[in-house]
Amino acid sequence: MVAIDPPGALRAPVPAGVALGAATPASARLDDTAETIPDTATTLAAEFSKRAELLMLAQQTQQQVLQARIDRMKADFNASQEQRSEAMREMNALRDMAIEQEKKDDEILKKFIAMI
Repeated sequence: MVAIDPPGALRAPVPAGVALGAATPASARLDDTAETIPDTATTLAAEFSKRAELLMLAQQTQQQVLQARIDRMKADFNASQEQRSEAMREMNALRDMAIEQEKKDDEILKKFIAMI
């Protein structure tokens, strides 16, 4: 007796050398709701595109983080240079005042010596 499949039921392909008929188990039937074989090229292209986009976004984020670090370092360097410049200006002003004071002291000393 040969089993007859219900209408719409699909059978899996039979490998070479296997006899058809009653020897084929009922579990070899495919599910009617199973999807068709996916288009591998399209699926791979879509996955590749998605992965490439994710990698680009990750790289962009990493570059933004690095750029933020560089900007912070630049700002810190500029601030320290401004402080250093201000300190040097103050030192120069104090040195100039000291030189002027020494000149005045020398004049006073010369006048004092001239008086003697």
